[in-house]
Order: sequence, then structure tokens, then C-alpha cells
Amino acid sequence: MDGTSIDVRRIRGDDWELLRQVRLDALLDTPIAFITTHAEAEAFGDEVWQERALLGASGGSQATMLAMAGDRAVGMAVGIDRSASRPGLVAIVSVFVAPDARRLGVGRRLIAAVEEWARQIEATATSLWVVEGNDAAAAFYESIGYRSPLDRQRITAPPVRWEMRMTKTLSGG
Repeated sequence: MDGTSIDVRRIRGDDWELLRQVRLDALLDTPIAFITTHAEAEAFGDEVWQERALLGASGGSQATMLAMAGDRAVGMAVGIDRSASRPGLVAIVSVFVAPDARRLGVGRRLIAAVEEWARQIEATATSLWVVEGNDAAAAFYESIGYRSPLDRQRITAPPVRWEMRMTKTLSGG
């Protein structure tokens, strides 16, 4: 697989099974990076995944981007409009790239797709959280312009851990 064989696109309402597959892959691969556990997500009914896919496909408040290698989802990133509480802000959550698709520019393209959606809804900044100790993720985000304003929060879901917020001002927003 190479980066040119991977298509990054917004999820469609009928992509719920792809969403479930890539999210479960993420929770198995890097459980420390997410609050939901694999067991919890695996127990969700089809209707939960269908609702999430529909919201990410057409909701004005959320956009889910998928990285597709043929008919397999190998990555995802979700943008959530937080402008009601923080004007101009889109939060980026649930970022994941499958191990065999890493270092091919997929993560960069997923984040760029969310940032483009954020500009379309007139956001001026994006923000995300990185679990402390996930140095590879923090370095990746820094390489694409994210900076840490030294905000931290404690995740109390087991295992207890800390994460830091990273932000980016969007140009053209």
C-alpha cells in the first residue's frame, strides 16, 4: 500500500459498518488514546453506528472523514463544531490511522480534510487533545502546525492519565 492508493473523503450515511470497523481497529491498536474501550464500542448496537455515520455525513455540527484503501477504512478523523461554547472553534477527535497506512501522509490528509470543513463553517481554529506520553502523535501534530498552550486535563476513566490540548489557527477562515 502507498499513500496514493488511499482516498480521503467525508463519510456517507451508509458507511456505518466502515465506521464501526475503523473505530474498533483504533480502540484495539491504541486503547490509551481513547476514553471509550473496545468492549464498550463493540457492544454498541447497529443503530448507534448508523446514527454516528449519518451525523458525520450530513450534520452541520460534525464531519467524519475516512481514509479508504479500496473498500477498507484505514483511518478516520472527526471534526465537531464547538462554536456554541467557543466561537470559531472546531474540535478534532477520534483520529486514527491503521499501522499499515502510517507514514504515508494519511494522517496529514485526514486532518487537512477536517480543517477544510472547519473553514467551510467559518471556524478560525482547531483544537485536539493528545494523551501525554504519546510522543509520536504530539510530534506529528506539531509538524502540521499545532501548538500546545499548556492546557492539561485528567482523564479519570481507567487507566487514569493526562492529556494536553494542542491548537492551530486556521488561515483563510
